[in-house]
Amino acid sequence: MSRAGWHCVRVVSPARPAPDATREDPPVPVAPPRRRPGVLAALLGLVVLACAVAFPFAPVVQPEARYDWGGPGAVPTALPLMPYQPVSLTATTTCDAARALGEGTLLATTPAAPDPRATPLDGLRMEVAAGSLRVTTAGVDLDPLPLPAGGCTVEFRSDTTATTLLLNGAPVVSRPGDLRPAVAAALTDAPDTSGLRLQLTADTRFQTSITPLKAAIAVVGVLALVAMVVVLARGERRRAVRVLPRRWWRPRLPDLAVTAVLAVWWVSGPVTVDDGYIAGIVRDRGSSGFVGNVYRWLNAPEAPFSWFYDLYHAWSQVSASTVWMRLPSILLGLVTWGLLSRCVVPRLLPRAGRGVAWLSALTFLAWWLPYTLGLRPEPWVAVGTVLAFVGVERAITLRRVTPLVLALLVAGVTTAVTPGGLMAFAPVVAGLVPVLRTLRRSGLGPVPLVLVLLAGPAAAVFLMVSDQSLAAMLEATRVRTLIGGGQPWYDEYDRYALLLTQDDMQGSLGKRAPVLLTLLAAVAALWAAGRRFPPGPTRRIAVVFLLGLASMTATPTKWTQHFGDLAGIGAAVLLVGIVAVGRRALARRTAPWLAGLGALAVVGSLVLAAQNVWPFVSDWWGLTWSTLPPFVAGVELAPVWLVAGLVLVAGALLVLAWRRSGGGTGRLPRWLPSPAAVTTVLLTAVVLLQVGSFARTGWQHRDSYTLLSDAVSTARGAPCGLQERLSVETDPAAGLLPALPGPSALPPEPVDAGGTELPGIRVLGTGDTAWFALDTTQRSRELPVVVTVAGALRPGDTLAAEFAGDDGEPLERAALKPDGQVPQDVRLLAPDGATRVRLAVDVREPADTPAVVTLPRVPRLTPMDEVLPAGTEAILDWPVAFVFPCLTPAPLPLGTTVLPQWRVAPPQRDDSAGITYAPSYGGPFAAARTLVIEQRMATYLAGDPTRDAAQVYRWVPVRPLASATPQVSEHTVGGWTHTGRTRVPGLDPVG
Repeated sequence: MSRAGWHCVRVVSPARPAPDATREDPPVPVAPPRRRPGVLAALLGLVVLACAVAFPFAPVVQPEARYDWGGPGAVPTALPLMPYQPVSLTATTTCDAARALGEGTLLATTPAAPDPRATPLDGLRMEVAAGSLRVTTAGVDLDPLPLPAGGCTVEFRSDTTATTLLLNGAPVVSRPGDLRPAVAAALTDAPDTSGLRLQLTADTRFQTSITPLKAAIAVVGVLALVAMVVVLARGERRRAVRVLPRRWWRPRLPDLAVTAVLAVWWVSGPVTVDDGYIAGIVRDRGSSGFVGNVYRWLNAPEAPFSWFYDLYHAWSQVSASTVWMRLPSILLGLVTWGLLSRCVVPRLLPRAGRGVAWLSALTFLAWWLPYTLGLRPEPWVAVGTVLAFVGVERAITLRRVTPLVLALLVAGVTTAVTPGGLMAFAPVVAGLVPVLRTLRRSGLGPVPLVLVLLAGPAAAVFLMVSDQSLAAMLEATRVRTLIGGGQPWYDEYDRYALLLTQDDMQGSLGKRAPVLLTLLAAVAALWAAGRRFPPGPTRRIAVVFLLGLASMTATPTKWTQHFGDLAGIGAAVLLVGIVAVGRRALARRTAPWLAGLGALAVVGSLVLAAQNVWPFVSDWWGLTWSTLPPFVAGVELAPVWLVAGLVLVAGALLVLAWRRSGGGTGRLPRWLPSPAAVTTVLLTAVVLLQVGSFARTGWQHRDSYTLLSDAVSTARGAPCGLQERLSVETDPAAGLLPALPGPSALPPEPVDAGGTELPGIRVLGTGDTAWFALDTTQRSRELPVVVTVAGALRPGDTLAAEFAGDDGEPLERAALKPDGQVPQDVRLLAPDGATRVRLAVDVREPADTPAVVTLPRVPRLTPMDEVLPAGTEAILDWPVAFVFPCLTPAPLPLGTTVLPQWRVAPPQRDDSAGITYAPSYGGPFAAARTLVIEQRMATYLAGDPTRDAAQVYRWVPVRPLASATPQVSEHTVGGWTHTGRTRVPGLDPVG
């Protein structure tokens, strides 16, 4: 064994005689700590616990935003609240103002006729009709109030407890309960607004900041924690123990290989499905004043699982480019690899040679590549779980309490990242018996032990609610639970069903391989414990992996992406399992050898039956075997692998039976590969496929948009991502193709092309339109022919575009298939030699929603960075927010949202961004959406003009609207203070 390897073992175990793989580490004689340090550590632990309990209840600074509208010259004003209801609202009018209006809307907080595609909100509406004032709030009609003769004042008051209508200060209608109206604007039809006034206080319960007292509690708690650890360590110190091995920093060849692969993956690897979601949350941190969910859940804070978002926010202040924002996950990968290679692997395989070092690099990459690149929390959990395992193993080996306290601290901090971080406590559970043995021999009494052990994880509270109050966190949890979006623990099987789904990115080839193979490896590791392997660490790490899988039932969503939490531990278990079924380890063990090959035949075929598919921009260019499982020479590998594996096992059984029938030894034939060799080949192929396919695709399409071209552009000083490679069709009418002389059998009809009306036809009857001359860019196939379709067709009916040359003889016919009322663009490249195009219809009877189609056009394009220059404020929908780093996310300040001019959205057929504008999902921009009409502007990707990469929408207010300016003051409120509940339309009861 090398000198460096021996010192690596010393990280988690002291020097001892040659190890015996059949027993646990021999006890290390350690004198119990002196009584005084133990008592002092217990007192410090008590201080930590007291501070952790007091911290959520500590006061916070909450801004109060008051809006005052009305009086002479008041004009309709946008005021989209978030949450939708104010804390309290008062509306006042005079009878003279009501009578001057005659009939109509005296005051409203939501538009009466919003865009039909927007979901309306129930606001306040005060209408004058037949000499009476009719008031509706939150969808509830109050009793009509006849307007008395002469001067009078009508006042409407609503808060979380009651709603009252007063005439000259006397209540005439009173309703208990919460009937607060939603507020999107202050609107009126009154010609004279001098008698109108609207006053409200926005709900800013989440937009709090830390007070000096709350900060002081945290400082005292952290200092007490540090002092406690120091006192414990000094009390247990009897001789020096090296924390890291000598020359741990010296790179080795496997280190260089891992670093090189991670570097390639950093600049070319895929995005995760949530990178845009998290990018929007992180980048909005500055405008909201807290880490809130800017896409749903009423922008409720992510607390108590949000501290790493604050780190990402600080990181994004340097640059929001994709390559910069993905760097932390790569750095965390290098940290995890360092812990595995320097600490964990020597603990599990103390006699490992150089081959094991390369094999550990392979298992690490197999786990890390598909699950942990990007902004999601999985790499943080992976690092935390490995650190906790190292701490527990050190505590067991050295018989010391201090490493255990540090492991519990790391586990608590990891849990504060995401609910999946709960698995960081698994090493403590897996090593419970030797841990308890260590605690019994520590010399500390039961009470001091409890105090110091609880202090570590309790300190995570300082990260969980750093700027939130307890009441706000509980209300945010209630809102998330009410709206939903998660699944109960007993639906955990859905995660594995998704992993095995054939055509789903969650069951991609890269994601299946590490999970399925590590499940087999965990069985092999448990079987091999004590056979050439240290039994305690081997069993414990396998149990940690299995407990980690079990703890994932606590995560509210069941995405396969969460398997990345186990990337570090899983890589170690996979390594041990492979070594355990190697040729040397399985010598003369026939049954395990054949059982391993049989299991690998089945599992390997499941892996190879998957596709190499990834989310959004990462799957644009048809990665190797992306739409089909891997195949060679037209033959799928999955069934070949299964048949070949079963034939090998059957052949080996026949050879064994033949030899034993002749009185032979019954040894396995030499030509039979070991399960370790088969697993290594499969893992190598999976890793090479992933890295190679993205590197190849990035190089082949470097003139268009890939993550690799984005990284290269950023290095050249152009960090704006997809925006730099898109052009926008700002005016669809500008590109209508000229009609050639000739008749048209179909009458014209205007068609909505997404906020712009274009000439078109209703798809009814049988016939053709006139021919239209193709543009030169369409003849050269630089740009497509574009039509916009909507509606539906009955089975057997046809709508098609026909291309022809100068002689009018059709060259190609392309079917057009509308599939809904939302207008959809269809882009067609003209065949070679085509100079004209027309529409052909054969529809005998219209469907329930008759189809319509615009006349053909050529897109007239403007570079997107000219339409929306860098720094332009826009709503960045969550599927695309990550790849538009130069646009400024529309802010959500002080209990409101702005009314932006632009929205950048995913491709038309992706409706997942709709949650942001849906009140039932708590969409933050639902109120603002009711005030505008969307005008769609299609985008065109350089190098692939037929691809729908993203959409740009201009938000045009339904009527001219001014902006509201609040009067802001700050107040200190207790951590338990709340002002009623926020109400989710359709889910929370009214009243």
